[in-house]
Amino acid sequence: MNHTKNYGLPQWELNDLIRMEDFNSAMGNIESGIDGAKAEAKTAAAELQRQVTAANTKAENAQSVANAAAKKPYVVGSYVGTGREMTITLGFRPAFLIISGVTPSYNTSSTEGYERFIAFTGGQTIQQRVALTNTGFTVKPRSGPYYPFLADENRTYEYIAFK
Repeated sequence: MNHTKNYGLPQWELNDLIRMEDFNSAMGNIESGIDGAKAEAKTAAAELQRQVTAANTKAENAQSVANAAAKKPYVVGSYVGTGREMTITLGFRPAFLIISGVTPSYNTSSTEGYERFIAFTGGQTIQQRVALTNTGFTVKPRSGPYYPFLADENRTYEYIAFK
């Protein structure tokens, strides 16, 4: 008599006698295999539930942060200029916007050029450089004699936009 590779179940041949011990052993092996598979499935299900609970907790925390941010009357952020027109999306039209491109190494003992990298607007004053949109603002590249410069390539700009 031969036996299966994985569970040792009997594989009778035509001239083999079927014995009660062989049959009982096969049924025992089948039951052990089923019990092992059930235990593995139960462990896997518990781990999956743990991961789902952790993911839900993270999602709830992220939603709480987003809700808290949505309640703030302002948004703070930054962008890096490309030298071309850029639109910054905030999700609302700012009532007032402050942008600064002044770098930490900027010579603050001199005011020359300072005004070229900082802007304050409620939407009406410096339209040649920044335009408020329904979902944020658009900064425009250098052209003509208009200041401030708010899209210079590789310059980091920081902003605060009030709702």
